[in-house]
Amino acid sequence: MSIRRTIVSVEVYQEIKKALFDGTWPAGARLDRKQLAERFGISQTPVNDALNRLTGEGLLESRLHDGFFVPDYSDIELADLFAVRAGLESIAARLCADTCDEKARRTISACFAAFKKGIVDGQQAAYLQADRSFHTLILEYSGSSRLNEVEAVFGIACRSYEHGLIRSPAETLPEHLAIVDAIGRKDGRAAQLAMAEHLLATRAFLLVKATG
Repeated sequence: MSIRRTIVSVEVYQEIKKALFDGTWPAGARLDRKQLAERFGISQTPVNDALNRLTGEGLLESRLHDGFFVPDYSDIELADLFAVRAGLESIAARLCADTCDEKARRTISACFAAFKKGIVDGQQAAYLQADRSFHTLILEYSGSSRLNEVEAVFGIACRSYEHGLIRSPAETLPEHLAIVDAIGRKDGRAAQLAMAEHLLATRAFLLVKATG
């Protein structure tokens, strides 16, 4: 393999991975190798290298004679993602509460400012975006490069949004606001517990749904 091919494969891998984490393709979608090659203006060889690497990381599924597909996670699989998130993000929330500056606390608080009087019809998409931004900021402001590296490599939080909101905003908004409040008060223990309970409640919901 030439050095140039290796570089191109890595660049394509990074671009496709970013698109996966951004939700460019819906769950179960088939990735067209020819279209991807045309999009990047390259041959299919580095595209295949990138797709095989993503498959090895569990971010894509390879089906014999059919190609590569975005995983469509079951409720059980999603529940497992939320269990991992609870471990990682509860620590991130504690670090965030203990160490982030006032500007960061205000940014976090602003995530749900538009919804403090409740969620009205037509705001679900905006709430979903606020939800995603909030959890991203918690990791970012934790100050832990390793926690952020885990998310960058595995996309655990990104993958858990595959089917959008799992529980209703009416249920999760008070939980989010409790985390915001704990961070604002610089109460790391309370922030850690509130985040863990928030994400584990979604895990429990998914497990009940899967077995009910």
